[in-house]
Amino acid sequence: MRESTDVPAWPVYDLTVHNDGRILTSGPLIPTSGHATRAAAIEVVAGAAARLGRAVRATATEPSGAVWQLVVTPEGEVSEVPGGGARTTAPRKRKGRRPVRRSAEAAAVPAASGPRPGAPKGDETYAESLAQVVDHLDAGRTDQAGELAARLDTQAAGVLGVSHPEALRIREVHARATALAGDVVRGVQLYRDVAERWHYRGDAERAETAAGHAEMLWMRMTHVGQALAAGVNVIRMRNQIPGRGGEALAAALEHREWLLKTRDANEPGARKRSVADAPAPRVVANRPAPRAPRPAPTWERPAVDTRKAG
Repeated sequence: MRESTDVPAWPVYDLTVHNDGRILTSGPLIPTSGHATRAAAIEVVAGAAARLGRAVRATATEPSGAVWQLVVTPEGEVSEVPGGGARTTAPRKRKGRRPVRRSAEAAAVPAASGPRPGAPKGDETYAESLAQVVDHLDAGRTDQAGELAARLDTQAAGVLGVSHPEALRIREVHARATALAGDVVRGVQLYRDVAERWHYRGDAERAETAAGHAEMLWMRMTHVGQALAAGVNVIRMRNQIPGRGGEALAAALEHREWLLKTRDANEPGARKRSVADAPAPRVVANRPAPRAPRPAPTWERPAVDTRKAG
């Protein structure tokens, strides 16, 4: 498994242990439910991880107040986040607005990157060319629009920087023109790139708008094979921009499951395919195959009663 620090900050699942030993699980993509054993609670979180196709984070709180920061894989393996061992008490919730979490990749993108030194202002340089792209699209000249938009995209990225706001607006026009010209998969990729870069800049509204365009294009695709190829980009995007309460991510995962079932139903001998031949990652609704016994992680052993320690 990768280092725990590579696991995205969202989603985080809560595992609350009560005095009678029962565990309450809650979090995105799963119903709030109680379980008699810790293993059963972990299985629920592992099921959510399997739907996402990656490991997820979880916070386990003991009756004593000890809190464990965990990582749960789709296979049900549990590890502790480095430096995230048991704390004596659960952290207090801060009042007011929650801080925005930024990934390591986001930190590499300036929060307000401006034009490169000596570069002309974007509005003055590209407004006329963008208008020409729109004129081509309105007239149905999608090939010309796509070619011009691609050149404009490359030029703006080179002069202003790929994450400059004006460059992102131009790339969004490029995405639209590309999709209308018939390359919908590439259009989804471009919209995804725009959405993620707005996300890294901290503009949640523009990120969600671009993400919505990418997802709408994807869900309208009728060729199952192309839709599955484009879906890789959409699921990646929605892992970072999950929508309110994770609803957009859940809808994307549900659509990908439908595409997989449709493909398998239409492919002769698809059900006889071996696991080694199956595409990865595969999202399956059924429970995973029985696993070999594994050593109990730290959290599955009784935590130290910190109230009596020392």
